[in-house]
Amino acid sequence: MLSYRQVEVFHAIMMAGSVSGAAERLGLSQPSVSKTLQTMEYDLGYLLFDRIKGRLQPTEEARALLQEAERAREALQDVRSFARRLRHGEDSKLRVTATPALGLQVLPEAVSRFRELQPRSLFDISTHHSGAILDTISRKSFGFDVGFTFGAEGAESPVGSVEIGSVSLACVAKRGVLDNYPEEIGLEDLASLPVISLHESEPLGRLLAEKARELGLTLDTQIRVQTYGIACALAERGGGLAIVDAMTAVGHAQNNPAVDLRRFDASLSLPVTAIYPLARGLPVNTRRFVDAFAEVLDEKHASFLDRSAINPDMDI
Repeated sequence: MLSYRQVEVFHAIMMAGSVSGAAERLGLSQPSVSKTLQTMEYDLGYLLFDRIKGRLQPTEEARALLQEAERAREALQDVRSFARRLRHGEDSKLRVTATPALGLQVLPEAVSRFRELQPRSLFDISTHHSGAILDTISRKSFGFDVGFTFGAEGAESPVGSVEIGSVSLACVAKRGVLDNYPEEIGLEDLASLPVISLHESEPLGRLLAEKARELGLTLDTQIRVQTYGIACALAERGGGLAIVDAMTAVGHAQNNPAVDLRRFDASLSLPVTAIYPLARGLPVNTRRFVDAFAEVLDEKHASFLDRSAINPDMDI
């Protein structure tokens, strides 16, 4: 099998017309170029140059091989150029997936900030529920460079993961439903209220179900959903009380007089995790985007903790 060095030396000799000229072009010694050529001819099993009066004359085989050698050099130049763009974030494409909640509340701002710094970056974005993302991982059929989800239970090799933050929880209900409830609500306060629960395939659904079992409580679940935004929309229309991540709650309630918010059990929070193919790791450009995502996540969560960032008429 030919090495790229052999192809490079062969191409240089063809262009320069001599070993000395090729050595000068490549910055190598003449003996090194001569030895590489001899090894290449031995590996191929035929001569590439006739030695006539101390000069090299390309054989027909050499002339035929030259076209393929030029293609190989162009391909390597493309690889080098692509590697350089990856390093500097130019024209590189990031395939990103996220849960609907993170995709709606964090991802757009993270992409916007990232492209302000690296405007030629390209994105391929999709959203999936946490269970679907982890299921994709378990089948080892990655369709993304990095994914963002609440927690990473079940994520095993070949998956890499890094926790980049966490978010508090909030209760969302139709305006007036929570008037007689404190600023922070615990699970035990929900015994008399219909609840819109999340499927246990979702990290938040599992978290709340485990907490209820720990307290020996049975929630009055009348509607069960998989999407946090749908839970909020149902709560707004009187379908029950929804417990969701703080960012989704704030995003739904901001400037919306039809809903009330309350903080939910400050001892509970949802970790936010970046997951990626372990074999590929996190290249420089991907790490930069993860950092941008984490920065926006932190700011969005802080807005929940700051009452002034929410509708000033809202009790929270």
